[in-house]
Amino acid sequence: MCIIAFSKMACYQGYHSDKVLVAAIDFGTTYSGYAFSFRHDYERDPSKISTNTTWIAGHKNLFSLKTPTCVLLNPDKSFHSFGYEAEEKYSELAIDEEHEEWYYFRRFKMQLYQNMELNRGMVLFDESGTKSMPAKVVFAHGIRYLKEHLMKQLDVRGLRAALDGEEYIQWVLTVPAIWDDKAKQFMREAAKEAGISDNQLSIALEPEAAALYCKILPIEKLSAGYENNLSVFQPGTKYIVLDLGGGTVDITVQEVLGNGCLKELHKASGGGWGGTRVDNAFLQLIIKLVGNPVIQKFKNDQKADDLELAREFETKKRTINEGHSGKITFKIPITLSELFLDEYGEELKSAIKQTHYAGKITWTGDKVRIDADIIKELFCIATDNIVESVNAILAKEVCCGVETILMVGGFSECKLVQECVKKHFSRMRIIIPDEAGLAVVKGAVLFGHNPQTIVSRITKFTYGVKTTQNFKRNDPEDKKIIVNGVEKCSDVFSVHVEIDTPVLVGEPLAPQYYNPLYRDQTEVTVPIYVSTDQNPKYTTDRTCTYLGKLVVPLGPPQGNEKREIEVKMTFGGTELTVQARETRSKKTLSASFDFLDP
Repeated sequence: MCIIAFSKMACYQGYHSDKVLVAAIDFGTTYSGYAFSFRHDYERDPSKISTNTTWIAGHKNLFSLKTPTCVLLNPDKSFHSFGYEAEEKYSELAIDEEHEEWYYFRRFKMQLYQNMELNRGMVLFDESGTKSMPAKVVFAHGIRYLKEHLMKQLDVRGLRAALDGEEYIQWVLTVPAIWDDKAKQFMREAAKEAGISDNQLSIALEPEAAALYCKILPIEKLSAGYENNLSVFQPGTKYIVLDLGGGTVDITVQEVLGNGCLKELHKASGGGWGGTRVDNAFLQLIIKLVGNPVIQKFKNDQKADDLELAREFETKKRTINEGHSGKITFKIPITLSELFLDEYGEELKSAIKQTHYAGKITWTGDKVRIDADIIKELFCIATDNIVESVNAILAKEVCCGVETILMVGGFSECKLVQECVKKHFSRMRIIIPDEAGLAVVKGAVLFGHNPQTIVSRITKFTYGVKTTQNFKRNDPEDKKIIVNGVEKCSDVFSVHVEIDTPVLVGEPLAPQYYNPLYRDQTEVTVPIYVSTDQNPKYTTDRTCTYLGKLVVPLGPPQGNEKREIEVKMTFGGTELTVQARETRSKKTLSASFDFLDP
């Protein structure tokens, strides 16, 4: 186990990026956006962060500080548009029945979550389910659009002249803290394909970024009704960051250190319980009313109406609260009831009266009125999981003394979700900053300026490599192999760091040593495994999963000397890094991880 003396940690408050501008991209499941600030502004006032507030939706009642994560490609697979523009264009094409050859992708980010089969060859299917594109190409189109949109905003505001070139920009891409290393590498490679150089890109973890932003906010912008909000970020304070996004819920626990920096107390946890779970629950309710054949025809043939229905629910979803009683009215496209009549030969209004929803749901023309209790129930699949997870974390010994929950992310703006958290954790202080949906992307800008504000993190898994060792008497016989006449045991899990270990940011752990099996090897490829056990014995154990590989190119052998490689892995950053060298010659080797090779 790695023991760390936190008293020796420094926050590096004097650290600054050497870039003139820091630009952050929040590529979300449902909505995306960006923010930026110049270094000179950050040094004078860290809160001076610019965002784009001109995203325009076709539906004027929809308020959003971001744009939908939608990519539309031309029939020749070239890029056409992103966000609201993509939504509107695809709807127009569908009305004119010209959409079938186009490629329309939406809400595809979640396909990277907990996908241990993720690789560079992954494909995404478009809305039709019949056409596909390489996933990395689709992600790259979205990132490139946001990057170029930001650059245009600099032009419009007359700020681009302050840059000597794009190489003076530090880009930050946000990802959920619960994502694995495969997904992080995938996003890095997609950003590179979008025109962002590796050495100009850093990855920020969403709940951490949000906490950094809230840390600099004045008291009145954190939350109304609390007089002692300033104490949230006083040294010694422990708090939960509850980052509720469209796809995932990210939960981390942090403590403020004496120097103002933050350390992680409990490894990131959460799941796919974001706002889209409520959207899906609403869709399932509609399916129960009209039937799956009708909803499929509606989605296939009435794209514009389908979009308006989604926007209508998104608007109402944010305002529904526990105080709602009676019925809640939704505007529903008339085409849905017309399709029901065509399919079943009866009025939808009459059909509902013959179901257990009689008296609870009424449908007339383009309006449906639904009992508030039914709508509230749609949130339960998300809120129940959120409450259960927070309770489980608070029960941990390391979380003793946590008295505050910081709610951020777009889903945190839903009144019903806010009320649920306040109800179940009434003894705690609940803080929801203004514009909680922008906390992540603005915090990512701060992270880009000073990434050392986070000084330590907790490992989510036991990390190790698959290796061979001399065969021992208690080793399984089926793992015995012969190498150069010597009995070896294969599939040995060589642990580099155990699960739930506090690790310092930027500081490699103790080195591990490996010997090439054969003298004439030109590279060493070491399989990397993760486990939920603290000390697994073999990589074939049930708790172990193959993550990827460590590749270390070797020079030509020198004489007959046995070669040995020293490997140092760093686990404290937002991404894994590695250093390697030959122990005898001290020669540095260009080691790298590859988590995406199938």
